[in-house]
Formats: sequence, C-alpha cells, structure tokens
Amino acid sequence: MLLPEPLTYGAFLTLHTQPLAPWRAALEEVRERHGLPEGDFTRFRLGKNAVFAVGDAVVKLVPPFWAGDARREGAALRAVRGQLPLPTPDLLAGGTLGKWAYLVTRRLPGRPLREVWGELAESEQIRLAGQQAELLRAVQALPLPADLHFDWPGLLLRQGLELPRELRAPPALARSAEAFLLDVVWNGPGFAHAPVLLHGDLNFLNLLCGEQAGHVTLTGLIDWSDARSGPPAHDLISPAVNQFRRWPAARRAWAATLNLTPDEVHEATARALLYYPDEWDGILEDLHLTGADNWMEVGTALFGPS
Repeated sequence: MLLPEPLTYGAFLTLHTQPLAPWRAALEEVRERHGLPEGDFTRFRLGKNAVFAVGDAVVKLVPPFWAGDARREGAALRAVRGQLPLPTPDLLAGGTLGKWAYLVTRRLPGRPLREVWGELAESEQIRLAGQQAELLRAVQALPLPADLHFDWPGLLLRQGLELPRELRAPPALARSAEAFLLDVVWNGPGFAHAPVLLHGDLNFLNLLCGEQAGHVTLTGLIDWSDARSGPPAHDLISPAVNQFRRWPAARRAWAATLNLTPDEVHEATARALLYYPDEWDGILEDLHLTGADNWMEVGTALFGPS
C-alpha cells in the first residue's frame, strides 16, 4: 500500500504536516507511470491536498474522501484550457493509487499573489482587484461541463444544522442569523439559481503573479480542486472573506467591477454566514464592524462597492 487506507480526516491532517518521506513511494510510482522528470520532489506549503513539484510537473495527491474533487478538477481543467484571460495548468495525467486519486499538471510560472499582496501600493491592489473581478465573470461565462455536479442542497442542509453550534458572532448578529437566512429563503433571492462554472477559491492564494515593466502582473490561475457547477454567488465569498476584507480600497474596486445587484449581495452574505460560521469575530474586526447589528450591513461592507 503506497498511501494509508482507510484514512480518517484527522489522520490526514496529521499526515499533511509531514515532509516528503511518507509520500515518496507514491510520488515515485506516479513518476514511473507517466515518465515525469528526474530530480527531487519539492513540497508546496499551501493547499488542502498534498501537492509536489518535480521539474515542470506538479503532482497532487488527493485523499479518498475528496476523490470527487479530483474528478471535478480534471474536468474543469480540460474545460477552461485556453478559454480564459489567464493561463491555467495543462492536465497531463490522472489516476488512482488505491482509493487515493492523483492529478499531474504542467507547472505555471509565477509566485502566489498572496506573497506580495501586502507590499503592493494601494493603486496596484485596486488594479489587480478589478482584474480578479473580470476573471471571475469570465470563468462563470464559460460553457458548463457536464461532469461537475455537486450536492448543494445537502451542503446547505448540513451548514444550516451546524450553524447554531458553530456560529461565533456578536450577540445581536447571532440572534438574527436564523431570521436573516429565512428571509433569504422566503422573500428572496433564495438559494436555487441556474448553475455556472465555479472555481471555488478565486483569491490571491490561487492567482500567480510576476513583474513586468515595474508592475505586478497576473500570470496564472491554479488549484481547481474546488471547481464545480453551482450558484454564481458562491464564488464571491472566498475572495471577499479570505482576501479583500483587510483591504477596503481593493475590496471596493473588486465589488464595483462586479457591479452586484442587491439580491446578489443578499445571497452572497447568506452563503458567507453559512460557510464561515466560526470566523465572524475576526471578519468583523477586519471590516471595522464589531458593532454591527444586522447582516445586511455586514453584507454591504463585504460585497458592496461603497
């Protein structure tokens, strides 16, 4: 057995922290199967899966409980190749190692935008934020591949059941969370919309960048492991919460480029509430909204252009 089975989520988290040694046999098997370059594998620090590089190839090892993500990522990479304003990784190979899945992709040039974001001038952040918004719209405008189905009703049900236990927010917001979600369901905009192609995590962690003529430029969009078909508002929450909440000018530029409707803001706020229930104290502190007492105020700050 090249990788541990059966595997609990907790055991995987422990394994994920380990260096190259426990992964080496699996990586060598993938190298032999697909004729990957000689040389040492190096480990990427970030990412929910175990990701390694050798030469110009990237190998992603996906545990059994996320095997569906590997299938969807492969389908998404095939669908977006050459169709977006930025390059995306070429899918070179895929397969299984026992119940684990793996993907092999071509490595793109550049470094994660997150590594330089905090050092950029505000004007540069604003320019790049607008480009991120345009890229998000470009992804969602592509034809939807047939094999990216995801169980959104099941996810919303689980999140709703977990919310009373998981929610960490000021008392006024905690008390009003259920009423806010019911308002979204009963009075609109609801959660059921025609699906589009979603990247799933389109923020500065997965955007590569380089420097050209003294300016930081975007060079690629990577890590499609959360790609799926789904509601357009879902792709708003990761960039707003994980990137722009600490950078108000960039957040406003991103939102202004998206030009969201009030219904889109309403739905995105509800999805963010469900998706990040235990992070609201920190989110509100970054937004300078620790005194907020209603969720629409929070949503306007996260997703509105003003």
